[in-house]
Amino acid sequence: MSFKHWNDDQSIPVSMPLLDKYLDVFHNGRQPLKDVTMLFIQHQLGNQVPQAKALLALGLAPENLYWLDIPYTANKEVKNYLVEELKIPEKNLFNHTYSVLDAYAPYQRKRAQEVYKYFLENPPDKLIVLDDGAYFFEAMATFRKQLPRVAVVEQTTRGFIKIENNAALKHYSDNIPLVNVAKSKPKLTLEPPFIGYAVCKSLMARLEHTFIADSDKKCLILGYGAIGKQVADSISTLNIPKNNIYIYDNDPEKQKAAVQLGYQIWNRKMKLLFDLVIGCSGTSSFGIGDYVFLNNNAVLASASSGSVELSREEFIELAASHESDDIFLHTDNLIHENLHSDLLFTFLDKKALFLNGGFPVNFGGKVNCVPSHYIQSTMTLMVEAAVMASTLTIPGNHDFSTEFVDWIEHAFIQILAEMGEHISFKA
Repeated sequence: MSFKHWNDDQSIPVSMPLLDKYLDVFHNGRQPLKDVTMLFIQHQLGNQVPQAKALLALGLAPENLYWLDIPYTANKEVKNYLVEELKIPEKNLFNHTYSVLDAYAPYQRKRAQEVYKYFLENPPDKLIVLDDGAYFFEAMATFRKQLPRVAVVEQTTRGFIKIENNAALKHYSDNIPLVNVAKSKPKLTLEPPFIGYAVCKSLMARLEHTFIADSDKKCLILGYGAIGKQVADSISTLNIPKNNIYIYDNDPEKQKAAVQLGYQIWNRKMKLLFDLVIGCSGTSSFGIGDYVFLNNNAVLASASSGSVELSREEFIELAASHESDDIFLHTDNLIHENLHSDLLFTFLDKKALFLNGGFPVNFGGKVNCVPSHYIQSTMTLMVEAAVMASTLTIPGNHDFSTEFVDWIEHAFIQILAEMGEHISFKA
């Protein structure tokens, strides 16, 4: 799949037609957010700017907007725009000092804990959190004292995986209002084609310089959801036959779908060595013992969110465990402040390259990873979810109304059609 109006414009978008239409249709000058405080634990990309502007238009005061960045997508140009143009106080932007070899999960958890402590000491009347990965619940679960009025909007599937796998996070998510954007129908249907395409474009651009494809090379794709399917389709355009592309997914239906398209199904009992491994599962899919499945000079890439997909911390820790063993990370030319540095490992008698520091390959340091006109449905979902969260008092999961879901699907498709993009979205 390709899109007529895909471009690499790296200017910060000042508006989005769908968001503008949403504000006119649903609010028409009303300001339902004028008495709330909002915390973003989100990517700091260009597309978040129109989202922030819409929230300000709905009454959120600039001094009541706080932002804890995601280190591997933090962008100085976007941060400067937030301060200079949107007048958000610089002290409200909690900026990272992360280094590429730091343990990511505990680092980000500690930052979220610091922010939670700040709000405990300065409690707002009502706090709404827009979260990209359940970081707020991780912090919340470590404090006995709790904020009196808080609601969370969770945007990512990764966030819900963390909640479902952790009883403490599940307990806290069941006891405050939680707006479920990640599993909403528009998020699952309107966004994946564009995210998948962005991942594939970034991946193919990187592979041109780091991986020479030929008919003898073998590729392993971990996860065959919306992103995994598109990655498999892109890889099959290289000089790698489909019968050398292997899929790992526990879902029998997804396995069946992959086989029908000519791909192979992989399990850890198979004696195969892979030249290219791509993680698309949203969870830890490649463990530290799995290096035995790598060929020499293998390339690994994450197409998921967060740092967990390729077990990057565990590999870094393993490489540093003893200075005289034969598993190590090459650090001579590594720029620790560059979170997009590739990581070259030696495993006994073979080398393997982790692209983009082991972080998602589509987040390579740009202002925009997806053109704004293709991602505006997600930004609109987040704004509507924030408005919902401002009025919720009943704890537990809350979904969008059927009326809103129908409206956003129709309006988004109409806007794309006016651009000449006629796309069929499937669940």
